[in-house]
Amino acid sequence: MIGRMFQRVRASADSPCRRSPSAFARGLGLWLALAGLAGLPALVDARDSSPKDSRHEEAEHARISDEMERLSQRKAWSGVDRLFRKLEAMSIDPSLENYMHGAYAARELGDVMSVQARLKAAAKSHQSKEIVEWLWEIDNTYGRVELVSVPERATTLEVARMPFDPDQRKAVDAAIAAVGDNGVFVGMLPEGEFTFSGQQFKVEPGISVRIEVSPRVRRHGPIAPVIVYPDGKGAGTGTETPSKQETP
Repeated sequence: MIGRMFQRVRASADSPCRRSPSAFARGLGLWLALAGLAGLPALVDARDSSPKDSRHEEAEHARISDEMERLSQRKAWSGVDRLFRKLEAMSIDPSLENYMHGAYAARELGDVMSVQARLKAAAKSHQSKEIVEWLWEIDNTYGRVELVSVPERATTLEVARMPFDPDQRKAVDAAIAAVGDNGVFVGMLPEGEFTFSGQQFKVEPGISVRIEVSPRVRRHGPIAPVIVYPDGKGAGTGTETPSKQETP
């Protein structure tokens, strides 16, 4: 549209009756003024969009927080976990109450790794005796485990002795369910002895274990699990320190 106006301005300035520098200058000034006015709404919208978006996100954050509180009172932990993941994706940091609700939900679902991650995130900006004690308990009770069946298919996970602690039992049950679904579990298990698809392994606090079972492994017999000691970065990161047992 502005281009057409500019062509008209030039045409009028070049016409026989208006072929003077002053006429063209007036026309050019008019075109520049119109162009500036045309771009003004876009600038106004760009300036107003940020506050509006911020207010909308703050309102949504408050709404989700309130809903999390209601679901927590009803012990609807799957819903609380789902809402917390929404809060994590927002630019506004979760509150301490949000973090704790998220940690409680993950604990009830048997997801100890998410419990640990949420407590650590909360500890960065909030001081809480409960958080420190809870993290200490996890570090001294659970070990990181990565169980993989190749190709992914349902298999079994057995525990030598089911723990008495209800939270630990939930973690074991969640791992058994995951393995029974697609043969893969990446998370944390309480200290103890387990058998994954016929392969025995032991979980120790602060030590990560990775076991992969596949047709190749079945043909050549069991292999020693990959052990990652506390100074490593975790299973599957390329910094594993193998156990002293040799691979057959």
